[in-house]
Amino acid sequence: MQDSELGILISAAVNGNEIDRETIIRHYRPYIINTAGHITGRYINWSEEEASVSLLAFNRAIDTYNSQRGRSFLNYAYLLIKRDLIDFFRKEQKADRLNQDEECEEKQSLKSYQQTLQEKELIEEILEFKKSLNEFDILFEELEHYAPKHKDSRDKMILMAHQFVGFPELVEDFLKKKRLPATLFSKKTGYSIKTVERHRKYLITLIILRLHPEWRQLTQYISIPAGDEQLC
Repeated sequence: MQDSELGILISAAVNGNEIDRETIIRHYRPYIINTAGHITGRYINWSEEEASVSLLAFNRAIDTYNSQRGRSFLNYAYLLIKRDLIDFFRKEQKADRLNQDEECEEKQSLKSYQQTLQEKELIEEILEFKKSLNEFDILFEELEHYAPKHKDSRDKMILMAHQFVGFPELVEDFLKKKRLPATLFSKKTGYSIKTVERHRKYLITLIILRLHPEWRQLTQYISIPAGDEQLC
């Protein structure tokens, strides 16, 4: 989402447009949950209190953000989420999860300009990735459930995705129809249709990543080998 578009939506939300408010929140849900996980140092799901605290803080950021102060909206939202989680942990006597020196933590969270840009790129790439997955009825939040449990199976899927993008006609059909041409791919490669279908969502995920090498930050964020090399 571009800054100009975000600014318009924030202004409308502040003035009572609940649809635009929901649009902002829905668009940045991956950012909210990932921020909560980053601050707490562990995986957070939407059923936990930490997620609710973070969502409420993000919603408050929409109402109180002032672009004239020179801080991006996402940096501002990050600080509100962080402060609210600190308060939450203190009340729940979980402050040991965070550095007690809040002032020091806030300074550390405001990284160098280059790191800030990289984080922003990652956020935008995750959101683009999420949008691409949604076109195939795949939820970003459930990716871990689609991955095969065994490493040899994951490696096989990685090889299959690598082979898939080598067939232009398959890629064209994949992008146009928003589905995996499993039967045709099976015929071209010799893989059983059962194998392809069993891990269809994971294979689609890998193919999408292979088709977007420009997502540099994302490919470092998630540990998936590309061909014979490790992305991170």
